[in-house]
Amino acid sequence: MIDPQTLWIMLHVVLLVYWLGADISVSYSSLQIIKTENSRETRAAIAKVLGFVNAFPGIASILMLPVGLMLASGKGLSPITGGWLVLVWGLAGVWLLISVSAASQRGTPLGKTYSNVDLWIRIVLIAVLTIAAIASFTGGSPFTSNWLALKVLLFAYVLVCGLGIRFTFALFGPAFGRFMVEGSTPETEAALRVPVLRVKPWVLALWAGLIAMSLLGIAQPTL
Repeated sequence: MIDPQTLWIMLHVVLLVYWLGADISVSYSSLQIIKTENSRETRAAIAKVLGFVNAFPGIASILMLPVGLMLASGKGLSPITGGWLVLVWGLAGVWLLISVSAASQRGTPLGKTYSNVDLWIRIVLIAVLTIAAIASFTGGSPFTSNWLALKVLLFAYVLVCGLGIRFTFALFGPAFGRFMVEGSTPETEAALRVPVLRVKPWVLALWAGLIAMSLLGIAQPTL
């Protein structure tokens, strides 16, 4: 019989693959959209794929925390167990519903509301995780292992990078809408390029954070 901890590890890995893989796909797709040799129809098709794939990093980021807490609880490294884990999964489910609703209703007033709620959830979570990680370093709780506390801090850092991507890439949608109406002009092409190029440092920083988290989870060094 398969150990439940093994299943949680597998799910943890799957979430990482979907998060990083989808992010790479979105990054590559955005570069194809700003290539002037691609027709407007081709770029529109790429944009549809980009919009679909872009949902997966958000879903993975939401599920990564409860899955990680399940693993930490199984190893005895976190006080969040039993009923607290049920609560975490319930809150994660609500957050996931809000995030999916924001994506499915993008461009509507209700979609904007969902997006703002998702934004504030992420801001609060970044603060909570940062405080919990620092408290673990200095006082040995809530996480009893320094490598896990560092991984939690890195997760907060990755969420910050995600917000950086969100705000930097926000101009892409309006710019692409203008491009689809007006066609290729120096102005519309420039408006498309700016957010795509400016978002790259945030994207690379996020990838580095995910890789560092993976290394910590595998090595589990004594810090």
